[in-house]
Amino acid sequence: MREENEESALTPNNALYGTGVTGMFADSLSRKYLSLLAVAVGLSVSQMSYLRAAESVSRHMLQLYWGRLVDRRGKRFFIALGRILNGIILGALIFVKAPAWVMVLIIGVAICWSIVRPAWSSLLGDYTTYSTRGTIIGKINALSQIGSLGAMIIALFISLNQVGDTTPESFKLILALSSGMSIISGVLSFFIEEKPPIKESSDLDLRIVLRDTKLRRYLLANLIYGTGLAFAWPLFPFVIVDRLGLKIWQIAAYSIFPAASSMLSQRYVGILMDRIGRRPVVVFSRMIMTVGPLIYIVATDWTHIGVAEILLGLGMGAWMSSGPTYIIDLAPVEMRATYLAANTAVFGLASFMGNLLGGYITENFLITGGTIQGINTGLLISAVLRFTTGLLFFLIHETYPKSERELSA
Repeated sequence: MREENEESALTPNNALYGTGVTGMFADSLSRKYLSLLAVAVGLSVSQMSYLRAAESVSRHMLQLYWGRLVDRRGKRFFIALGRILNGIILGALIFVKAPAWVMVLIIGVAICWSIVRPAWSSLLGDYTTYSTRGTIIGKINALSQIGSLGAMIIALFISLNQVGDTTPESFKLILALSSGMSIISGVLSFFIEEKPPIKESSDLDLRIVLRDTKLRRYLLANLIYGTGLAFAWPLFPFVIVDRLGLKIWQIAAYSIFPAASSMLSQRYVGILMDRIGRRPVVVFSRMIMTVGPLIYIVATDWTHIGVAEILLGLGMGAWMSSGPTYIIDLAPVEMRATYLAANTAVFGLASFMGNLLGGYITENFLITGGTIQGINTGLLISAVLRFTTGLLFFLIHETYPKSERELSA
């Protein structure tokens, strides 16, 4: 494997960084505000769980199809396709208020993300070697995260001028910004350098992927963990909008914190992975997610949510760098996008189940003592699940063991 590990790498250029920054700008706004928009147009807890479940399937499961196409046809075209379509759909959301259509368009955004993600993650592998993979991916992701930080700061300044309750009208300018930046990201991606596909591969056969026992162990851990992680996802927006009644400016203000903490953590965990191995960072990225639901339970104002988001940002930064690095280590060069897509498909299945379970159990069993108490109980269950299932990642294979690190030193 070291023959492939030390292959020559491409040199990152401004088009790559620009695509990452503008794409992250658009994604950060849509991830933060689309679920809040759904609450603002009148979705119930159960409808939100169905929406999040449908998003998970669209966002993750479809990557199996797109990932295989990426491996066979190249990355750049699919990054551009997904980004431009995403911008068009986000623009359409500005003019739609009917809950059913909002749900349909939000699912469309998730489908566009499923096109971009395996192509972008696989593309990052073109710029790395085995011994520098964590450092380079961490650097590119950290610089891309500047877009997220900028998006949250701009959203804060926009929202400071808004008064009254949060309504669908509150999101129009934010949606316009996200739409525009997504289209710009798609245009910039045409100027990215990429390595050509190694060969015309055969049609996707999951048996080939699943023969990799190291990958299977990681996928099983991700499946179990993802279910517990997603249990809380339908509940977070109701804490923010219904229980705390946060204004758009408060949401934008606390959103700056995870963007900053994620940007900082990605830069340094990438270097750390190349020094201590991949597994410790993978474990950390999962275990720290436990604190999020616990802080949401006791939160009484937006600053408490900010504290939770700082810690979750650290975890997401470590996750965003360690996840692709780990999978690219495992994958043959000609199947990188397929391996990455298989991982996200499994996580999508897990989050689909977790979203449905979280919404169904909370609405049908836990809110009998009151909506707020039921949501808090659901968040507590999710925290317990996140911690216990996170322990599974201690059992995954180390893809960059000490013996390899010493040879690369």
